[in-house]
Amino acid sequence: MEPDDRGGTTLTAKEFLKQYQQINREIDAILEDASNLRNLALKTTQSLNPDKVQTQSSSRIETIISKVVDMENAADEKIDKLKKLKDEIIKVIAEIPDATCQNVLFRRYICGHTWERIAVDMNYNYRWVLRLHGRGLSMISKEAIESHTKNVI
Repeated sequence: MEPDDRGGTTLTAKEFLKQYQQINREIDAILEDASNLRNLALKTTQSLNPDKVQTQSSSRIETIISKVVDMENAADEKIDKLKKLKDEIIKVIAEIPDATCQNVLFRRYICGHTWERIAVDMNYNYRWVLRLHGRGLSMISKEAIESHTKNVI
């Protein structure tokens, strides 16, 4: 992050684009947590007595279900915000005037490909892909990052 004129910090182009993969990991973690809690709510324990079968109390199950619903609602809100940021990252890449640089940035930050794979897929050598990457990053203005970030917040 770099300091801006107002005393805050601004993301560099690379930091801004790297958020995409981080967002995907956050969404996956949220969904996994919600799924684990939902599975816990669906499990019931039984105690076998000679006379009857006792199940887990309904108030405990209701408490767990309530937590699951709260967690899923919070997850939905966060996922909506994260999806908006992902859309803004794609828009920033699309604004780059050089289609080849766009392609490199898209493959690297959206698809998560390695430099080697990008070079092979695009039929360029490794060093040329790194140069295209640098050019693409330099074509992203701080103003574009700030305006697209404001659209989400």
